[in-house]
Amino acid sequence: MKEKISKFIRSLCTVLGALVLIIITGSVLLSIFGGSGKYIAPHTMLTINFEDKFSETSETNLIDAFNGVNKLNFLKLLQAIELASADKNIDGIIARLDISDLDMAQIQELAQTISKFKKTGKKTYVYSKGFGPLGQGNREYYLASFFDKIYMQPHTYIGLTGINIEIPFARKVLDKIGVNPEFYSRHEYKNAMVSFTDDKMPQPYKENMQALAQNLLHIMDVGITFNRHLDTDFNDIVNQAPLTAEQGIKLKLIDDTMYLSEVEELLKQNGIENFVGIFDYADLMRPNTGNLPEIAVLTLNGIINDGKSSTDLDGEYVIGSDSVIADIETIKQSANLKALIVRINSPGGSYNAADEIYFALKKLKKEKHIPIIVTQGGYAASGGYFISLAGDVIITEPFTITGSIGVLGGKFVLKGLWDKLGINWENIKVGNNADILSVNKPFSESEKQIFNASLDEVYKDFTEKVVKNRRLKEDIDQIARGRVWTGNQAVKLGLADIYGGYAEAFRHAIKEGGIKDNENYKISVYPKEKSFREKLYELLLTGNVSVNRIISDNYVDIRYLKLFKRLQYDTVLLPFDIKM
Repeated sequence: MKEKISKFIRSLCTVLGALVLIIITGSVLLSIFGGSGKYIAPHTMLTINFEDKFSETSETNLIDAFNGVNKLNFLKLLQAIELASADKNIDGIIARLDISDLDMAQIQELAQTISKFKKTGKKTYVYSKGFGPLGQGNREYYLASFFDKIYMQPHTYIGLTGINIEIPFARKVLDKIGVNPEFYSRHEYKNAMVSFTDDKMPQPYKENMQALAQNLLHIMDVGITFNRHLDTDFNDIVNQAPLTAEQGIKLKLIDDTMYLSEVEELLKQNGIENFVGIFDYADLMRPNTGNLPEIAVLTLNGIINDGKSSTDLDGEYVIGSDSVIADIETIKQSANLKALIVRINSPGGSYNAADEIYFALKKLKKEKHIPIIVTQGGYAASGGYFISLAGDVIITEPFTITGSIGVLGGKFVLKGLWDKLGINWENIKVGNNADILSVNKPFSESEKQIFNASLDEVYKDFTEKVVKNRRLKEDIDQIARGRVWTGNQAVKLGLADIYGGYAEAFRHAIKEGGIKDNENYKISVYPKEKSFREKLYELLLTGNVSVNRIISDNYVDIRYLKLFKRLQYDTVLLPFDIKM
C-alpha cells in the first residue's frame, strides 16, 4: 500500500509539475491583446459549450462558411479564457460538457487553462446531461474534474469506463477478393499496414498498445483523483462504470443533480446578473497591431502530403508541403519576427513532404536567427514527429500520441482480383525495374531487395535526425522501431522536453525571442483563413466533394472509413481508434 501511495505521489508530481509551472508564469497570451473592444457588464458569467467545434486551424468548411457559422479556433478559445481571467467584470465560467470533439491533448491544455483561471479566485462550473453515451466519456469527465463544481441532470450517466483501442483487420476480406498486400516496415512496431497484412494484432504491437492504454488511464487516474479528492480507488470506479449521476454523488465524482434552469437560478442567487457566450466574448478581443515584436504561429493540422493543403466539406485536413513552405517563405518577410511557434497535430504521412517541411524550418531558423518552438497537439507521430525535430524545444501534453519513429511502404497486388474477374493485363517494359510499383504483379526477389533497401535508407535518415536533434546517447532502437508513445513517456525518454501547450510555447518564444517582460507583441497565424470565394474555387477546381455527410445522415459510422483513408500515405500511424 505504501509503495502504491509513493508511486502515485511521484506520478502526481510529474504530471502536475508542468501545470504548476504554467500557472506561475502568468498570462503570457494576454499581451497580444489590447483588451476587450466593448464594455462587459459587471457580474457576468462566461458560457462555453464544449460540443461546439474548436479546430486547431482557422479554417471553416465551405458549408459552414456559406451559412455564416461562427467558429473559434483552439488558440483563440484559450486566449479568450485567458482574457476573461483578467477581466474584472467576468465572475466565472459555466460550461456545458456532454460529448466533445476535442482530442485528448486539447482537453489537457484546456484543463491547465481552467486551473489558471481558477487561481484568480473566479468560480468555474460544469453542467452535463451525461458524460458520453454510457461509455467513452472519459475525456469529457477528465476536463470536468478541473472545474470547481460539477452538476448533472438527474438520471443521466457518467461514462468513465476506461480506455478502449480498436483496430480493424481486413486481411480475410482481401483474400476473398484476390488482393495481396505486399508491405514492409522498419521495424516490428511500425504496423500501419498490419490491418491489411494480418487478420489479428501481432504480439509486439499488442504490447505497445496495451502499454499506451495503461499510460493514458494512469494520467487520467492522477488528475481525477487529485481534483475530486476521491476516497475510492480510481480503477474500482472505472470497473463499475458507466455510473448514474446519483452514484456519482456518492463517489464524489459530481457535486449534485439538477436541471439547467436550476443551475442558472443558483448562479443568479450567487450574484450573477449577465451571461456572455465564448464566441461573442472572443469577438470583442482586439489584437495588437503596428510596429511591435512579432511571434508567428504555424499550424500543421492533418495528414502530411505533397502538394497543396486542402480541406474537404467535413473539415478533414491535409497538410500540403507546398502550401506550408509558401507560408514559411511569407513568415520570413517579417522584419520584426522574434520567434516561430509550430503547432503540430498530425498522425504522419509522406516522408518526402515531412522532410521538405523539416528542411524549410531549419533554413528559416538559420536565416532569421530565431527560436523555433514546437507544441504538439493530439498527435505528433511518424511524419508529425519528424517535423517536430526542427524545434529548439518540443512541448507536449502527457495525453499526446507521439513517436512512431519508423517507416513502411509497399503495394496492393491485384493479380488475384483480375484473375477472378477474368481480366488479363499485358505489359511492355524497357528497364529491369520499370514495373516495380505495378499493382498487377508481386515484387520479384530483386525488387524486394531494392524496395527494402529504400526503407532502410529512410529509417536510417529518420533515426539519425532524431539522435542529432534530440542529442540522445542511448541506443535509438530502444525507443524507435515504430513504437508509439504518450507525451508523458516521450518526455521521460528524451523525445520531448517539457509538458504543456500554447501557454508554455509562448513563454519560451517570449524568453528565447528576446521580448522584454510586460512588452506588448503581436502574433501572426498561418495558414491564413481562405475567403469564401477561394474555398468555392478550390472545391470546383479539385472536385473535392465529400460524401461523408450523406453517409453520416444515413446512420453509418464514418470514423472507420476516415481511419482507413490514412493508409494512402507513406509513413502514417496505424489507423487505431482510441475511445476515451
